[in-house]
Amino acid sequence: MTLKNINFSTALTFVMLAIFTSMVAISFDYPAKARFMPLVVGLPGIVFCLIQLGLDLFRSPDESASASVGEQIAAASAPESQHEELPEFGPHTARQEVVMWGYFVSFITGVILFGFYISVPIMLLTFLRRQGEASWKFALALAIAATLALYLMFGRLLGIELHPGFVTRWAMHALGLGAI
Repeated sequence: MTLKNINFSTALTFVMLAIFTSMVAISFDYPAKARFMPLVVGLPGIVFCLIQLGLDLFRSPDESASASVGEQIAAASAPESQHEELPEFGPHTARQEVVMWGYFVSFITGVILFGFYISVPIMLLTFLRRQGEASWKFALALAIAATLALYLMFGRLLGIELHPGFVTRWAMHALGLGAI
């Protein structure tokens, strides 16, 4: 573990770990029911941050975070592998960053307008098909499973009503479906 292994992503993981840890620590001052949500979000967040830090800090400096072992072996054995490694961020990643920001802003807008139960499956299906290059069957199955898990976890188990969306609420009211 050296300082050379600490890059922007690792520093961001440290920041997220501090946020999740603070959130969990503060939640113990809340009543039991109010404490539940920060713990449900914060504890897995802490675990994932620690896993990511372990991967980041104990990776050899020449090992790429995004390349699989097979890709790394193929790249190392290729004659043109002697070229200089590109920085983590720069003009070569601008398009990817714009695409990710587009997904993020679209998802937030979708949640506000149409609610979680409509936005989550659409976002997952779109992202898995376009960015993950998953098959329609796999992407659709994951979108349905995630929406079902979201509904069962929050709607049924915890009894928390997720934001239904302003357009969805208006449309349901206009169609006479459900009390608002």
